[in-house]
Amino acid sequence: MYKRILIPICALILCYLSGCAANPAAAKLDEEKRIGIVLTEAGLGDQEWNDLAIEGLTKARDRLDIIYTYKEITPELTYEKALQELADEGMDMIITLEEAAEDAVTSQAEANPAITYIAFETELEGDNLFGYAFDTEQAGYLAGVAAATVAKSGKAGFIGESSSTYLEGFKQGIAATSNDTELLVGEASPDDKAAGSKAAKELIAEEAKILFAEPGDAGKVVLEQASLEDVYAIGAGGDQSYLAPDNVVTSALLQIDHVIFDFLERVSKGDELPGDNMIGLKEQAVALSPIAVVSITDTVEGKVHTATQKLLESE
Repeated sequence: MYKRILIPICALILCYLSGCAANPAAAKLDEEKRIGIVLTEAGLGDQEWNDLAIEGLTKARDRLDIIYTYKEITPELTYEKALQELADEGMDMIITLEEAAEDAVTSQAEANPAITYIAFETELEGDNLFGYAFDTEQAGYLAGVAAATVAKSGKAGFIGESSSTYLEGFKQGIAATSNDTELLVGEASPDDKAAGSKAAKELIAEEAKILFAEPGDAGKVVLEQASLEDVYAIGAGGDQSYLAPDNVVTSALLQIDHVIFDFLERVSKGDELPGDNMIGLKEQAVALSPIAVVSITDTVEGKVHTATQKLLESE
């Protein structure tokens, strides 16, 4: 009798000492990929870039074997410090979201060859460093198609920098959709609220029927001005309909949530990350949000769908 009891007890003791009775959660943790992300200074709750990135990571956490943690840039927590902290915490992959991280992520990637770095809004390359830029010209093109469809023989306004790829695409989208739509351009740095407001007022005074601005604080002010003057607008970056629900027709999306999930899914399957630095429609990295103004939904959606297919076929 004692032998029958003693054998299972001894087996349990040996199993515990050898580690086979380890906590299943701890064992799973060893299998999971640890992902770190450095958010921009706008931080969580921006309802756009940072929040979208976290949505992509959360989806990956729920569907793939990953856990994630994040750092938010502050005047005290620089990119150098944030990236070093994540490396010290044992991340397998670290993601940055803006060009401002370029120098720091380059240095960290060289110092930590075992960690994979993904640097959005850069074109960095290295053995363990992958930079990706969104094809904002394609996003601008689709915005131009939507703007010309709404403006018809009227005027469509763009607010941003003259060198903007959004503007180049916007021009092409308007030209491909209507010979009668006139393009107006107001210059403003993406973060200059005062310049954005001034430009919006000027273009509205010139009878622009719809406004489109680059992502940034200036762009948000443009949407607010469009709401005050009751003209249509197109958001950019994330879905900005929340800023002016009755006026924002659609938004030119940079779908970083989809891209992050897609990249992590590739890695989990053992597949390689995309070799091309530029990501756009083919990777579902850019798109227009659903048309939000009911009275023009069908017309605009049809034109945008046709334009999207033509762009994809041309690649």
